[in-house]
Amino acid sequence: MSRQRRSQGNKDLAWSFKQEGTGGTTVTSGGLYDLDTLNEDLVTAQRPSPSAFHDITEPKMDSLRALNKDTATFKDMIRAADADVANHAARMRKLNESAAAAEGGTTGKDASSWREREERRRKWDAKADALKKEAPTILRLADTPIEGTQAEVTKERMARWQRALELYVYCPEEKGVDWLKLLEKLMEGCGDDEEEMLEALSQASQVCSNLLDQTSLASRDAADAMTEAEDAYHIRLEAHTMLADRVSEQAEKIEEQFRTNGRAALKIGQQLELAEAKKRQCDTASLLIRQWWMMENLAEQEELSGEELQVNEEVRGVIPSSSCRMDPLFTRPENSLEAARALKALRTVVKSRGNSASGTLLDPMSRHRFDVTSKLIQRTSVALESRLINSFSEIYVNGGTYDFSSPDAATRPGRLNWVQLRNLAMALSNFDGGRGLHKRYVQMVVSSRFPELHQGKGGNDDSDSDEDDDHLDMDSMRQKLSNLFHRVNEVCTAEFQLISNVFSSPPVGKGDATFDLTSLSDAVPFQVARTLLQRVISDPRDGLQARINDLLESIDRQGDFDAGTKKLDTFVVIHEKAAGLFTMLKESAQTMLMANSKIGADEDQRSEEYQAVSDENKRAVASLIQYLTTQEMSLSSSHRRGYLNLELRLLHHECCYCLDRTGAKLVVPKRGKETVRHNQALGQAGGPATYEAPVMPLDKHHLKKIGFSGLLNGVLKSSVLRQPLMHATDSLARARLMFGMGQGFGDMDSTARVITGIFSQMCTFYGSSFLFPIIEVLGDLLDTKPPAAPPNLPFDENSPAPDLGVDGSFWVGIERIHSAAKAFDRELWAEQRKGSERVWEILEATGSHTSLTLAKDQRVRFFQELEERGETAILRALDTISTHISWVLVAGSENMLKNRVLKLGDRSGGPYAVPAGSALDNSNSPAVKSLTFCLRAQFVHIQAALTPQSLSAFWTALSMRLYDILGTRLLQHYYVSMVGAVNLSRDVEALRSVAMLAGTDHQHWDMLRELLTLYMTPPNALKTILVGPEGDPNSGKGLFGQAGKVQALVFMSRRVDYRVKVGNVIQKSAWVVELLEDLGVPDPTDGNVNIAMYSAQSLRNRRLKLS
Repeated sequence: MSRQRRSQGNKDLAWSFKQEGTGGTTVTSGGLYDLDTLNEDLVTAQRPSPSAFHDITEPKMDSLRALNKDTATFKDMIRAADADVANHAARMRKLNESAAAAEGGTTGKDASSWREREERRRKWDAKADALKKEAPTILRLADTPIEGTQAEVTKERMARWQRALELYVYCPEEKGVDWLKLLEKLMEGCGDDEEEMLEALSQASQVCSNLLDQTSLASRDAADAMTEAEDAYHIRLEAHTMLADRVSEQAEKIEEQFRTNGRAALKIGQQLELAEAKKRQCDTASLLIRQWWMMENLAEQEELSGEELQVNEEVRGVIPSSSCRMDPLFTRPENSLEAARALKALRTVVKSRGNSASGTLLDPMSRHRFDVTSKLIQRTSVALESRLINSFSEIYVNGGTYDFSSPDAATRPGRLNWVQLRNLAMALSNFDGGRGLHKRYVQMVVSSRFPELHQGKGGNDDSDSDEDDDHLDMDSMRQKLSNLFHRVNEVCTAEFQLISNVFSSPPVGKGDATFDLTSLSDAVPFQVARTLLQRVISDPRDGLQARINDLLESIDRQGDFDAGTKKLDTFVVIHEKAAGLFTMLKESAQTMLMANSKIGADEDQRSEEYQAVSDENKRAVASLIQYLTTQEMSLSSSHRRGYLNLELRLLHHECCYCLDRTGAKLVVPKRGKETVRHNQALGQAGGPATYEAPVMPLDKHHLKKIGFSGLLNGVLKSSVLRQPLMHATDSLARARLMFGMGQGFGDMDSTARVITGIFSQMCTFYGSSFLFPIIEVLGDLLDTKPPAAPPNLPFDENSPAPDLGVDGSFWVGIERIHSAAKAFDRELWAEQRKGSERVWEILEATGSHTSLTLAKDQRVRFFQELEERGETAILRALDTISTHISWVLVAGSENMLKNRVLKLGDRSGGPYAVPAGSALDNSNSPAVKSLTFCLRAQFVHIQAALTPQSLSAFWTALSMRLYDILGTRLLQHYYVSMVGAVNLSRDVEALRSVAMLAGTDHQHWDMLRELLTLYMTPPNALKTILVGPEGDPNSGKGLFGQAGKVQALVFMSRRVDYRVKVGNVIQKSAWVVELLEDLGVPDPTDGNVNIAMYSAQSLRNRRLKLS
């Protein structure tokens, strides 16, 4: 409590109390926290001895300990605690004062009394309040200039700064004053004079020292006051602890008394309950004996009189009550429940005769009376049960609206009186558990609520007429089936409510001692509901399953594909309606769990019995739901196999029929590895009889006969390409409805296998049977050989351009196939398209990684094979265009030169060996002009058919082949003069312009443009062109550096003046020999020249190698 302050005990002040008055009463004038108001005259300062120092610092609490803990009140405890607080404070002050006097010799400011400390605190607060009020003035004066002499200004500035510093110390919460600003204000008026600055700092230091002393003294005063307050708090806390201990002891005593008396009361209650139970047993046994005597007396009278007792008539009320010989308990309807219970007890007595304990005690006369009485009891039971069942049937047949809002609502006009039905059901539950009533009730429901179930085979003559009719109204039959499912759902939901209110035990009200929990178990409603469902759904003659089978058999008798399509729709309708029906039936069954609502708040004595009923109820609910699940699986599984076989068969038929309607021919079915893979993809989803679609490809010979126009107007029409996809999407939708889509419902594994099977069959058909043969035929229809006769140049640009061997219909066909492949992937696979309900999404929802992997493999294989065949066809088109380019560019131009149509040029030197001085026009050569016209027209078709990436690759390859054709012809057969080089340059620019319509790699044309300068340059300037201005062949400049030495010299060798004819000998020109010697390089044309080294691909490879 105060141990932390003992180390400073020699520094603090200590005080002790005097006694005032004759009674020795200790005087206090405050309480817990008012220690500083003690009278100083009561205190005397003494120096404690070192041995007694520890005893003085600890609170004595003599007043508290002197109190009687058992009888003292709380006020007495608080008063004693106040006295102990005052005594402890006096002792501590006395000790502190003695210690200070011994150390310092005098009692100065540091050893002041508590009254001086209080006075200092009052002065501190007063000064702080005054400074707070003057704060605006102090802050304003601190920033106000001072006028007067230097001494007056210095003195006034120091006084203002001191007031601001005091405000900063006494009122730290005031805003606008901080230490840095105070230092700035102190140094502002000092200027640069060091003596003035030193004087100001000296005065400021003295002021700060005074304030520091005052602050230290105030801090120590506050610490002393806090120490005394803490000691006072702990002393009073001890008083509260004393009171809490006493209260705790009293509570323990009360609890012990409660436990002792409570156990005795519990034993008495148990004994009373046992006595009450024995009393009830005695009353029940007494009532049973009287009832047995009554029945035995009636049986004896009947036997003595020889006149048979009309039990059935009296019980049914045919005989008036005044004439009845039987007890009114059995003849009056209002006593039905008591009569049923009495007869049940009597029958129990009859059944107990067979045991050894009762059978050995009866003599022959007693056994005879027992037998006669038991027969009368049996006759009475049969009559009463019959009367009750007939009463139940009459009320139910009369009908009425079901209103279960309250028992009073059942008595209103037009309402079914379900309260009477419940009373009758409770009474009938005493007869073999109410089985007779359950059978009668189910029969009444089926006969009155489901007339549709009786209109089956053999029920009327309409079915025979339907069998003879060649046409069945399938829409009408599906509508009837849908209505039947709706009717079953509606009736069963309503009857479940009736069953839950009629066949369940009613709630037990307060004081209802006549109700027996065992008279009607809460499991009975579910037994009745199961009997009803079994009769409605599974009856082999008039059940729902029988009606569905009749409908499917009537469809099968039609035997055509149209009926098969309708049968698929019927399958889906059956599955969808059945799923909804069973879901709602399960929900309705679960709402009958009402055992917890029947327990009253004041009936804890029956909680165990009700818990047993609730457990039985839960087991009955689980059993009924399990039964519904079994029936649903049985209904679905019996149809899924037939549906899947029919779905795959009709899908294949519809797809093939789409092609057959266009006039196309299909080859004989072939079974191969693809069919086996398809069957493995399905697994056991459709059973061992799963249909395997045969591969029936289009007849390629027939496709070749009809040509491009036949293909575009037949199998490549947009409607024909879309039709199989539409059938496939319909199949996916039906399969998703039949097998579920995963996500917690449906058979996910079966769904995955079925969807994979449908997708696999479509990949096989759309690829091997449909698109693959078409794209192969498109390539086969192209003739790579050009016409034998040279072209008649130039072509008329006002007429359609020649197709260069590739008809525009070829590219249209490629475009349609490409669009069909994208549509196939978009409409069937639809990856990452949420909500599309296509193959990818369905397989993702099922979570079957195996099926998803198989489907992905099928998709990749389909597109790989289609891409390979497409590349083959496009490469054939490229070859065809290349050969026709050579036909136009070479054969056409040389034919014009041969026939003197091209006047410029030499027949032996080619079209570019133009003699010097010949006139030139601004047009290209006829062959190049015609070729560019054809290529531009062909580019439009190619651009529409290919993707940007494919177009770039195709046109780049065509550009390289065009370069190779021109370059090969130039290096092998043509010579170029300086005048012909101008024509050649124009032709190269025109061809380059066409080549750069698409693609990115056309640097070979740029190289050719540089090499053409060799034909336009005079011989004396060729060295600069070849090696650069320095004249160094190894400098890497000029054409030697750009195209290479060999290629530059080979192209230069095609100059007309490279060789001259001297006599009959052709030899190199003098400038050639001189140039080669000057460069120090051999002539590569002296040997065999490999033209392939200068193709566009070689140039590209060399460029890539250098980079």
